[in-house]
Amino acid sequence: MKLEKFSIAAGIVLILLLAVLIVWQADIVGVSKGGLEKDARKRQNIENGWEVAQAVNEDICAMLFYDTDKADCTYSIYLTREGMSYGYFFGQGGSDAYMTEGVKGVIFENKGIALLSMNHDRVSRIEAGNSEIPVDPEKPFVVVLPIDCGEITIYDAQENIVTLYDSYTGI
Repeated sequence: MKLEKFSIAAGIVLILLLAVLIVWQADIVGVSKGGLEKDARKRQNIENGWEVAQAVNEDICAMLFYDTDKADCTYSIYLTREGMSYGYFFGQGGSDAYMTEGVKGVIFENKGIALLSMNHDRVSRIEAGNSEIPVDPEKPFVVVLPIDCGEITIYDAQENIVTLYDSYTGI
């Protein structure tokens, strides 16, 4: 009787372990919203002393990490997945000269648009369709917009239009 109960319990534990292993290998569990910055720092070896500008919505998390002198930066973009999955999954990251010198827009077909910049152009506001987004011209920024946000126009502190460099990922 005892051996039978032990065998049943061992079988249940084995099935649970197998289920966890299958879920883990299927890569359907991503990073929670609260753990994104920590995961990006670890994944890309970003120093804890670097600042971060971050924007997140239900589909995209975009982060721009930069040193205190604002001379160097690294970006990370995480995306949610369609279907049966949880959390955000690393999409892309690294360094990009357009983010350092200007404003870079990364377009994800079904998810939205991430705007990232070290803000050397001193951007003060972004118009996207009928929305206006204020930006601190003294700080690097990240903005996440829906794919159907309309025309995007970026202005510096003197109300000059700033060029947007964009890339289409097709994701």
